[in-house]
Amino acid sequence: MEPALGLRQVSGTRPLTMLVHGLRDEGASFDPVARLLPDLEIVSYDRRGWGADPDWDGVPADLDGHVDDLLAALDGRTASVVGHSWGGNVALAAAIRRPDLIESVGVWETAMPWADWWPAEHADLIRQTIARSARQRPGSPRQVRERALAAAEMSLALRPPFDPDRLMVPCVVGYGTASYPFFADGIRAFGAKVGAEAFGLAGASHMVHRENPAGFASFARRVADLRTASGAALGRGGL
Repeated sequence: MEPALGLRQVSGTRPLTMLVHGLRDEGASFDPVARLLPDLEIVSYDRRGWGADPDWDGVPADLDGHVDDLLAALDGRTASVVGHSWGGNVALAAAIRRPDLIESVGVWETAMPWADWWPAEHADLIRQTIARSARQRPGSPRQVRERALAAAEMSLALRPPFDPDRLMVPCVVGYGTASYPFFADGIRAFGAKVGAEAFGLAGASHMVHRENPAGFASFARRVADLRTASGAALGRGGL
């Protein structure tokens, strides 16, 4: 059964940017960001299992399944894709699989604790969080569902989900100065590895799209602009 993704704000008439949410979040969290980018077609969706009332079979998707969902949402259109937190894994893996569709990609503080260049203490923190979640008392159906999803996705982040050397599209890595230091250090290390542009936002935290929509909109704008610039360079025989 195809997952019900709850696509938002699709008209198909303007340059497309897709926003992919992270853990314990939903596509609607990007609505304030979308309103600040009226010249772009901003599309968001609830990743499989997330959201208020998902059509979900109870089995957490692996990364390939999430990439399948993202590509289904694109429906053959070219786009820039911006992933927040764990959603950056989906964005990067999709860009690696379909560089013909995804023309630029942005990731905001996407944890990569599986890598030797990522701060080691982050992996320990993730393992502790997974263990603590397993000891929590049962809650509402949504709480139980989201704990299971979060534990599964955090576990996926502890082993290599993709090969960074296969990323061939322009990339922007984003981080906030008010976030945990390992995010900034780690995402800059990833950016250096793949030749990405670094985008630091003063005073921003990990949940920037909720707390500072204008800041996250400026990040998404930069990713979209990079798509346009890369297309122009290809037209001149560059890149």
